[in-house]
Amino acid sequence: MNNLVNLLVLADGSKIILQDEDDISLSLVLNGKTKDTFQFPYPSGGYGGGSLLLSSSEKYVIFSYFSGQSEEGFALFEIVDSQFKFLYDSDYLYGENANYDFADNEKILIQTFRTGSWYKENAKTDENGELYYAFGELNLLNLETFSLDRHPILVYPSDDWKEEKTDVGTFLFTDIADGMLRVEMPWGNKTFQYPLQETLVIRFSK
Repeated sequence: MNNLVNLLVLADGSKIILQDEDDISLSLVLNGKTKDTFQFPYPSGGYGGGSLLLSSSEKYVIFSYFSGQSEEGFALFEIVDSQFKFLYDSDYLYGENANYDFADNEKILIQTFRTGSWYKENAKTDENGELYYAFGELNLLNLETFSLDRHPILVYPSDDWKEEKTDVGTFLFTDIADGMLRVEMPWGNKTFQYPLQETLVIRFSK
């Protein structure tokens, strides 16, 4: 997780502040007065840092946190009358470099993260003898039911794939449009039909 954000400023001038030097808390401050504070429980898996993300409507706030041991988690809050309304906590999931965004008029929260490297020693072989990588996960949180649908991503590289040229770059959701979900990956941008299959398989031809 890069470029950690511990301060958000809303359109009305109020501020959401993450404090995590000792305890972990989120505060909502308006005109110099603290309107609400949410004390976040210290994760049992440890705490390596966290960051804040605001939805475009400023209705929802994500507190994304990581253990420093290849684990990522997030908590979701709704801002109601200058108060934090806790909605969901994923706890830690195995992975790194998580990204978040909202889709479908903020009815869905999308989380993407890597679950492994793609060096040759990390490759696996399927029942047909083909080489593939357990690349990452793309997860959807339904903001009406608060159910988290997890979708592992398996990548089958091309015949001329070079590991030293592909273990760089970003992995994140970019858009849902016309029934297709777009994802940016080190191998290039890909689209998936929405709703998603349980396991997402990507094949790169030569």
